[in-house]
Amino acid sequence: MSDDANAVRVAPILGFRDVRKAADYYRDTFGFSYDPRTGILDGVGDERAVYAIVRRGGVEIHLQIRRREHMSRERESIESDAYVFVSDVESLYADLQRRGAKIYRPLQDEPYGLRDFTVEDLEGHRLAFGAPL
Repeated sequence: MSDDANAVRVAPILGFRDVRKAADYYRDTFGFSYDPRTGILDGVGDERAVYAIVRRGGVEIHLQIRRREHMSRERESIESDAYVFVSDVESLYADLQRRGAKIYRPLQDEPYGLRDFTVEDLEGHRLAFGAPL
C-alpha cells in the first residue's frame, strides 16, 4: 500500500467449515453480533452459508467458507491470526471469560509495550486483544 492510500479500516477474513456455526459462536462466546437478514450469505441451492460478517464495537471480522482442511498443520504457541486493539482490555478479558471463551494466553503485560491476551475459536483461529501499556 502506498503512503497516499487512505485505508480507514481492516477486517480479517477467517475460514470455517461451517460459517453459520462460526457466526453463532462469535456472537455467543466472543460477544459479536450480526444482522440475521444481511449478516450471513447463504450458498446457492442447498449449500450452507458461505460468508458472514460479525461486529463488536468498531471491530469487524469476516467469516468465509472453507471446503477443505485449512488448519491441519501444527502451530507455534506465538502464532495468532488477528490482533485487535481495544480501549479497555481488562473488561473485555473479564467479559470473554464470563462467556466461556477459550483463553489461549491469559491477560499479561508484554515487552513489546502492550497488555494483551489471546483467545481461540472453535476451529483454532487465534485472536489477540490488547491495549498499549
